[in-house]
Amino acid sequence: MDQQTLTKLQELILQGEKLAPEGGHEFSGYNAKMQSQYLIWRKSCLDTMIKIGEKANPLREKITKDENGAYFYQNSAQLILDAVKLSLPLIESELKKNSPPAPKPVASPVPPKPEPPQPKAAPQPAAVKPEIPKPTAPKPAPAPEPEPASSKQVLVLSSSESELLNQLSNLLKEMGIDGIMFQRGTAEDAIVGFLEQHPTVKYAYYLYNPEDINSAMFELGYLIGKVGSHRVCCIHRKDDAPPKGIPGITYKEIVVKLEEISFSLMKDLKAAGYTVTF
Repeated sequence: MDQQTLTKLQELILQGEKLAPEGGHEFSGYNAKMQSQYLIWRKSCLDTMIKIGEKANPLREKITKDENGAYFYQNSAQLILDAVKLSLPLIESELKKNSPPAPKPVASPVPPKPEPPQPKAAPQPAAVKPEIPKPTAPKPAPAPEPEPASSKQVLVLSSSESELLNQLSNLLKEMGIDGIMFQRGTAEDAIVGFLEQHPTVKYAYYLYNPEDINSAMFELGYLIGKVGSHRVCCIHRKDDAPPKGIPGITYKEIVVKLEEISFSLMKDLKAAGYTVTF
């Protein structure tokens, strides 16, 4: 535990005080537009509280046991903010215990008497230089207009190479759609940088397998925040059911091959504004 952890907690408190009032209400739904920003802040709070040690475990459990904690409700955000604020005194008291004692003050020497000021010579008038006209700065080039949302690209997220990934890639090619493939590997937050590189794509497929259970909730929620509600399709095999109940996610179940749901996928793409040539 160090000063860096204390500084991080203080930054998270400032972020939370601005973020929490933007959350949705239970009777009207969570704030899906800021869902991804909320999830990143929530994860940072939990990770930082781990560094405090066992003293912060009860506060951390309050956050993890919140049934609505994965969605950006005001109540959930306020619960996290209160827990982080209560964690702050824990680390402050620990830092005080470990800090070295303050050195004893040393008597400062008596300053010498100032010498009387010497008379200054009268300043000579400076020579007047002729003014040279400054060159006019060139006008800045106009900012490029934002790129419109792509109607030929979709995102495809998978944790590893699989037969299902190859089947989906081939189907998208047949429909005239460019699938931008992404394999997470072991980096759980790699999705954040990947989506920032493709801000105009407005539809995504999430290929779920049982190994994704720890990352699926965060990644699906982050996808909704980036591409929009009802624009994320989670595809899984019948025996590998993903965590459900996330608003705005479409779930597609297959038994053997992707061909079982191919017409359903085409229908959803057309409804999302994509031109399908098949």
